[in-house]
Amino acid sequence: MKKLFFFFVLLLQSGTAMNAQTAAPAPSTNDQEIRKATEALTKKYVLNADQAKQMYTIQLRKAKNMAEITAFQSSDPALYRAKAQNVQKGTLASIRRILNSQAQVELYQKTQSDLRALRNKKQKELAGKKASVEEVETALLAIYAE
Repeated sequence: MKKLFFFFVLLLQSGTAMNAQTAAPAPSTNDQEIRKATEALTKKYVLNADQAKQMYTIQLRKAKNMAEITAFQSSDPALYRAKAQNVQKGTLASIRRILNSQAQVELYQKTQSDLRALRNKKQKELAGKKASVEEVETALLAIYAE
């Protein structure tokens, strides 16, 4: 009987601890901006309803992730740049994953090619000005589409 009572208390405590972990409030994001970004990408890639729903989820996740790392922008800029770059890469990978028609994939690849050309041009421009590594990384991070 004591063992049964002990396991019941242990189960109750673990359930409470798990509930406390999942009950943390989500960071606030501007839903209107997320919807606007989703609409723009839905029009750009001519997404169907299911793809548009997935795109909204991707944009929501991106906004949440960016909100989580905002504090690092002033306290640790190098960490912020690294995390922001990872958020961008993850977002792009997720977007690529939902595109299923040849036209959508070709448009995505063209957009990424154009971005690489813009980043390359900006990097050469900043190298000519002898800009610091941090300035170059920040400038290249700002060149982003999607």
